[in-house]
Amino acid sequence: MRKLAILTVALLAALSAGVLAVTAGSGSSHREAPLSSLDPTGDGKYDIRYRFKFKTKARNPDSFLYALPGVSSINDPKLNLVQTYSVSRERYERGHLVSRKLLASGLPTAPNNVGPKTFPNYDAVANQAIKGLPGGGKVFAGQVDDPFFVDLGSTFDAINIDMPGRIGIGTGNQGGGKDDLAGYNVHTIALQVPKADVTRDHKTPADAKASNAVVGVWASTYRPVLQVTRQSPVASAASSSASDRGRRVSDNHGEGQVSRLGNPLVNEVVIPLGQKDKFNATQPSDDLKNFGKYVLSPELAKVINILFPGLNVPENNRTDIVQALLTGIPGLTQIAPGAPPTDTLKINLGVAPNPKPSRFGVLAGDTQGFPNGRRLTDDVVDISERVVGGFLKGNKLPLGDGVDQNDKPFRTSFPYVASPFGGFDSQLKRTEPAHAPVPGDPTGSR
Repeated sequence: MRKLAILTVALLAALSAGVLAVTAGSGSSHREAPLSSLDPTGDGKYDIRYRFKFKTKARNPDSFLYALPGVSSINDPKLNLVQTYSVSRERYERGHLVSRKLLASGLPTAPNNVGPKTFPNYDAVANQAIKGLPGGGKVFAGQVDDPFFVDLGSTFDAINIDMPGRIGIGTGNQGGGKDDLAGYNVHTIALQVPKADVTRDHKTPADAKASNAVVGVWASTYRPVLQVTRQSPVASAASSSASDRGRRVSDNHGEGQVSRLGNPLVNEVVIPLGQKDKFNATQPSDDLKNFGKYVLSPELAKVINILFPGLNVPENNRTDIVQALLTGIPGLTQIAPGAPPTDTLKINLGVAPNPKPSRFGVLAGDTQGFPNGRRLTDDVVDISERVVGGFLKGNKLPLGDGVDQNDKPFRTSFPYVASPFGGFDSQLKRTEPAHAPVPGDPTGSR
């Protein structure tokens, strides 16, 4: 473990794949990600990309069954729907692709846990999808329990916390919320790579102050480009190349970007509806000119002030949010002084794991937590709400969604996410038990 970067947690946050398929006309949220990018230079452009390419086939296309009963291994011929994938590592210099290396191909994805008749011992089968990569890394792709926990009902019902049936929850700091993602499974890509593969000088950072210790991570999804036109094939190809947003087709295999995800909740509550498609089609390097105003003057701050008069949430000139999420916290997650604001999940590989982590992460003095990467147990909803509320400006409000933890405990080893629910096991939603109110300043609380 000392030789490997625990990039897994940061990548899982960016790579968590969801239940719904994205369409070309809708913004993604908590969904698919067959490609992850890392940027140790701070400019929001690719330095290292890990590309995942999936293939799916039905062994018996005339059957409706996912598998026959009694599947005992990941190579069992009783599995009807089989999915495999390849992993490639790409290296860029000054925005140009300079090398591409196929790390592995034909890797199996973990099958879906359809039930105990099909999989008498599902975990034994799914764990066979954990594969090693050249140089000491690991990879996993497959179905897992949804690792995100949030009261979606109250959040998107105009931050409706004190609603009928949940009187007394207050501002969401004393439990009582309903985890709307409890009982659901998602498809996830987990990637663990050596630190030396992603740091600037290809060495293991010795401490948190090392300038090469911080990398920015984001994930994106590409689909084959399809153009309907009356133009000739030659003109059509030229038009497609010109519209590739400045990137060579050879870099992206003739595919167009349809989704991206860096920090959790930015796409959901920062980017307005009319800009989500543009956000999903652009790169972090262009975030300042395209979306900077939505961070400096976030609508969520204005909504909180309307719904909860007296909280006095700062509405304008929110450079504190820019620093926390986009430029990085000096001495912790700032990649380089003067680096442009980019929506990348920044992680300092020089910070040692905290033996007593707080779900409030950096807000509670736990510098190994969000927004320094994102551990699966970090309560990113509560953290983000408090940052928007003005925590870094001294307005330490006890905001939250009333849900403090996942519905299932996470695994203690790679791929860390919990095993998926079986077809007979799902119990949708979980109510967080009530507890003593958590103060606005969580320093010292766990």
